[in-house]
Amino acid sequence: MPTGSAKTALEFAQNFVDELAIPIIGKEVTKEYSLDFSNLMDADNKQLEEFITMFGGYKAYLENQLAEITATKTAIEASFNENYSAAIYKLADEREAEGKKKLTREEVRGAAFSVYPALPELRKEIMAHEAIYIRITGLLAAYKAAYDSVSRVITIRNLGREQLWTGQKL
Repeated sequence: MPTGSAKTALEFAQNFVDELAIPIIGKEVTKEYSLDFSNLMDADNKQLEEFITMFGGYKAYLENQLAEITATKTAIEASFNENYSAAIYKLADEREAEGKKKLTREEVRGAAFSVYPALPELRKEIMAHEAIYIRITGLLAAYKAAYDSVSRVITIRNLGREQLWTGQKL
């Protein structure tokens, strides 16, 4: 798990996403399949089948990964919130027992983070998982858009065939 700055959390997130081995949509993703996404309308039916299978497979995998990271992030956030609430209650109770003045919200947060080292660590984990979540969401959106584009081409072709069979004009 990352320790340190937001930059470390971002690097952790990038490494996590890189380990998924999901290519960024562009020429490289379709080059592996000998497909040309920029010329989608001219793809033959076999190529459209390969596109929809490839994009659909990556999309499903990313949806699963997004669910996993969401569950992890939610659990870490719940743990942080519970620990933070307990810490600020304990700090407030101790200050009141000692007859000291109440701290401001910012002071309470600072005191809790300095007295309870688990809190900053949990916060760093949340940052890292939030960064992973955002990166996977973006990658999923790209694959969903590509999948939807291929699906539209298939629909248009099928509509065209149907109209040819029935004698209707496009």
